[in-house]
Amino acid sequence: MNSHRTAMGTASALVAALALTPLLAAGETTQILQSTLKGQEEMEANIVRFDVGEDWVTDRHIHPGHVFVYVTEGSIEVDVEGEDPRSILAGEAFYEPPDRPMVARTVSSDGASFIVFQMGPKGEPIMVSQPE
Repeated sequence: MNSHRTAMGTASALVAALALTPLLAAGETTQILQSTLKGQEEMEANIVRFDVGEDWVTDRHIHPGHVFVYVTEGSIEVDVEGEDPRSILAGEAFYEPPDRPMVARTVSSDGASFIVFQMGPKGEPIMVSQPE
């Protein structure tokens, strides 16, 4: 049973990472954790590390779940629809509510690294493209 659960978790992590690929030109993702929430089996937590280059920019997208981001190196700009764009520096964190269209890009010339923690519906991708 445990080997089946491990295989399913690994497959889910791979699917989640692959779902990010179209949104992450010039970036790498590392799935750190994916876990169903005990007592809320319809929800899951995902922790993903992003390492991006100086020319990184996402497509316009939403997050189906609550997203918390901690920038570990460099800086990024986050442009959430209905808000002023803001720069997030290394050592800073921010919150993005679900289903808010946004674009993110690197601000620092050496690229950036950041950790994304998302709590959202189980089986949903972390990011969903939202063309205008």
